[in-house]
Amino acid sequence: MGADELHAALVELAALHADRPALAARTARTVGKGVQFARGAEAGDPEALLDVVARLAGTGDLTEGLFAAELTVACGRRTEWTGPWRTQLRMLRRHPCGDVRDVAYAQFTAAE
Repeated sequence: MGADELHAALVELAALHADRPALAARTARTVGKGVQFARGAEAGDPEALLDVVARLAGTGDLTEGLFAAELTVACGRRTEWTGPWRTQLRMLRRHPCGDVRDVAYAQFTAAE
């Protein structure tokens, strides 16, 4: 699935969660875990996923932002927090929705 198709599918899924923030958070975690533990072709292209995440985060929508945050955490872990994923995490820490910021702030990119 290409970036445009994945983005469209996630936007459609997000719309089903309107006014259901708890369900949106659970679904976002499930989507993120699916990506984090995927292997081979099912793991998806990191560049395409980065594009999708940036588009989801850019709307300012709670559910799309939660999807972006959980996907960022999943891909960041999978890529050992390469530069683009750290940058995306920092951007999500400034998201207009507090729940999205919480997901982003809860993630550490390096052990101290």
